[in-house]
Amino acid sequence: MNLMFRKNFREQKSRTISGKGPKGSVGRHASKRCTREQGYTPIEEHHYRTHLFFSPPRCSYSQEDSDEPRCGPMTGAGGEPPPLSATISPAMTESDLPQPLVIRSPSVSLKWPPNKGTPSRQVSFNNGNVPEVARSLSGLEKDCFIIPVHSLDRFLPAGVPIPKPPVNGNSLEKRSNNNLQVMEVPDPKLCVLCHLMSPLEPIDPILESPLVQPLFKQRVTAGELVNEVSMAKTAVTGMLLANMERNAEFPFISYYVINTSQTNPVIFYNNLRTASLTKFDPRVTRYTAAHTLDLYSEVASICRPPIHEIGVPITKTHNANTGYIISVYKVFEGDDREKFERNWLYWTGARMIYRYLPPQAGLRKISLHKSLSPKGDKMYILMCECSNLLHDITVCALLLPALRARLTGYTGLFRPLQAF
Repeated sequence: MNLMFRKNFREQKSRTISGKGPKGSVGRHASKRCTREQGYTPIEEHHYRTHLFFSPPRCSYSQEDSDEPRCGPMTGAGGEPPPLSATISPAMTESDLPQPLVIRSPSVSLKWPPNKGTPSRQVSFNNGNVPEVARSLSGLEKDCFIIPVHSLDRFLPAGVPIPKPPVNGNSLEKRSNNNLQVMEVPDPKLCVLCHLMSPLEPIDPILESPLVQPLFKQRVTAGELVNEVSMAKTAVTGMLLANMERNAEFPFISYYVINTSQTNPVIFYNNLRTASLTKFDPRVTRYTAAHTLDLYSEVASICRPPIHEIGVPITKTHNANTGYIISVYKVFEGDDREKFERNWLYWTGARMIYRYLPPQAGLRKISLHKSLSPKGDKMYILMCECSNLLHDITVCALLLPALRARLTGYTGLFRPLQAF
């Protein structure tokens, strides 16, 4: 109603002013008024962007002066900052993706020509050239995507066509200006369980002793729970992560990797849930907290060499300076559509982390987990593992506020307390 009133008011004034008064003064005031009122445009004429990417200061040396290998414009290894017009939702191109693409094969074999020589196969879409020799993940020398075959059509980044099998055994699909390499590796048949803990709150705040440290008490109890899982040997590997910031929404996160061929994930979930309720029983601890447990599947990941399988014990991949950037997201049931999930690089912030995280942090892996709950809201967890994050935490001083400025999900810095 306000916009319509301004529009009619402007039209009436323009007709009235044109017929009365001196030309000099009235025309000058009328032009100012018209210029000012032209700023009120209907809301339908505005085009809003849903994701804004902030460009932190970059090093001044050029790509030619740097010896560090790069896989494309997304590495952020150096170079001048991009132009201002390209810093807000730049278009996603095929060169922005790590190479090659590694696809985990499902339990049922694909309808591709059989390979009797090795359990894995490397297929190169390079305009009909001879396929390269099969390699393992440990032999890869470039950053790569790892996506399970069953989620390839939903989490392969938007703008990249799904790789198709060869038409026949002697020819490969030809695509212009594309050197995308696809390697099929065995499916490890693993799933993940994450236990998110909110801060402890006293049931009787008035009777709470000032000498009690709820955070320390929660840390000890969560550590005991991780030790029990380690001794039971029901999980392949696991760790307890502590938030490095005060007044965090999730001060502690437990992370477990389960081998589905050896342990039933549902039974593991029920046992851990029961043990958590027993350990953190408010009637005993006199404190209450929210515990969010859910089973997840690692639907996509960006790995940097040396690449380790998801089932490798965490103690073998960690060092004294290993840290994590973790983001937690939740969407309503039914909103996890294919278009939404194929743009996961944008709304999770994975693209921003990959491009602008300083090389001093030692980026190793960015993995996206999706909850396996058949009903209810869907949760996503993005874990960014950095091998040198704790050595100088200031490397995230610019990136972390930019991630939180998007107002999507929760993002925090975590360090491992214990692992097995």
